[in-house]
Amino acid sequence: MKIFLAGFMAAGKSTVAKILAEKQDLKFYDNDEEIVKREGKSIPEIFAQHGEAYFRKVEKETVNHLLESKEDAVIALGGGAVLDDELREKLIEESEIFCIDVSAEEVIKRCADSEIVRPLLEVDDPLKKVRKLLEERREVYQDIPEHIDSNQHGPEEIAEEILKRIPDQKIEIKIENNDIEYPVIINNTYKKNSFKKILNKIAGRKVLLVADKEVITLHGKGFIELLEEQAEIVEFKLEAGEKIKDLKYLNQAYDILYDNNFTRSDYVIAFGGGTIGDLAGFIASTYLRGLKLIQMPTTLISQLDSSVGGKTAVNFKDTKNLIGSFYQAEMVYYHLDWLKTLPKAEIKSGLGEVIKYAILDGDPLFSLLKSNQGEILKLEEKIMQRISKISLEMKNYYVAEDVKDKGLRKKLNLGHSFGHAVEGAEKFKYKHGEAVVMGISFTAFLSNKIGVLNDQSFRDIINLLQNFNYQLFPSKNIGPDDLAQYIAHDKKISDNKMWWVLINDIGDTYLSDKFDHKNIKKYLEEYLCKKWL
Repeated sequence: MKIFLAGFMAAGKSTVAKILAEKQDLKFYDNDEEIVKREGKSIPEIFAQHGEAYFRKVEKETVNHLLESKEDAVIALGGGAVLDDELREKLIEESEIFCIDVSAEEVIKRCADSEIVRPLLEVDDPLKKVRKLLEERREVYQDIPEHIDSNQHGPEEIAEEILKRIPDQKIEIKIENNDIEYPVIINNTYKKNSFKKILNKIAGRKVLLVADKEVITLHGKGFIELLEEQAEIVEFKLEAGEKIKDLKYLNQAYDILYDNNFTRSDYVIAFGGGTIGDLAGFIASTYLRGLKLIQMPTTLISQLDSSVGGKTAVNFKDTKNLIGSFYQAEMVYYHLDWLKTLPKAEIKSGLGEVIKYAILDGDPLFSLLKSNQGEILKLEEKIMQRISKISLEMKNYYVAEDVKDKGLRKKLNLGHSFGHAVEGAEKFKYKHGEAVVMGISFTAFLSNKIGVLNDQSFRDIINLLQNFNYQLFPSKNIGPDDLAQYIAHDKKISDNKMWWVLINDIGDTYLSDKFDHKNIKKYLEEYLCKKWL
């Protein structure tokens, strides 16, 4: 997350930015100081030798560099940085930006007490110059949505007010090949300013709200009213579960969209868990070749995995996600608070995907899971924020350059070939994350059996799964032939090859086309007999 502080000179931007950076454990930058480092000259020297136009050019380039870096930071801007229309719009769109207001009289008072040389005030009547500049910049500053008056509040108070308004976390998802970027906005509880970003998008539009009935009852109060104030809301309420990922419900949604004259400028909002998100995403991606989409995931698995990356699908003939598309949301927005109403089985289902990330990337996530089981199952906010950040940044890494699952992204299917087979064979008796954990366990077993995963790392993986009390096997009546039948129809088959994600070590995986539904049966038999455990 990038937090930029704008406003006139002497408003206190750098002081407040330093306080914010310390409170949030973020890097602090003063843009003027970055310009001095870059140019090797002081600000007065740059003005004197090259003029204001040159300074503004360098200032814009420096701000863009800070904005586009992957580092989370708090940045204090120079007083004139937001005068550039293109840069100001970019900052408003892509960062959390606040304008700290200050009166002309207060500027003169603070500058008189400061040792900083202000080139723009080197005139006969500084107060008159400040008043003139403030008037000239008034509309520009007012264009920034968030303002705090530094005449009325000290730096500590301003910092606290900003913390009340910004998301608890904001992660940018960037799809390189499609030149698409969108935010994942994460709050512990409701924050008016964060939700305003959704309200601004849907203002004056029609919205199909695809929602879990139970979620509406538990968490919809207040949200629905706010949405209805801004847009024409049409509700499509469902009982969530794999059963709704069906062409029947897709057809019902198309009827609703058609009857209500939805256009391509209108929205679909998914408010629920993974199955709601999958169905809503597929609806948005296919009707009129694409409606706008916002994801509001309410389960752990949807918050940390399925709402990001653009995979949408429905099931067909008991086969998971057989009909689908790739379609990115404009925004993902959620509260960690929503997780508190989840049953334990749903939390563990979500953690299944987190464990997948831990095995794909190793530490720090693997050690974090290994050492904090109790805190994680209790959904303690600080640790869940860390897990959210790591998981989503990993998802972004795998998806950014391979949105359509042709190469690197295939690794996100770790455990899924076996897991999807379990889901199909068991008629979706197990939750997705529970089935994925069974798949991870089998993949670790297979990787160890063929000699690429050493015994210690194999035991570490199995121990982690058992410490979270996961079931490692499907029902007793499910045999190798049942699983192989579903594996034969797995959507990950391409060029007549079945791709498996195998494990060299924790944090080191690779893709293999060595196994298909026929030659995998021997290992399925060995695994299901449980003698290895």
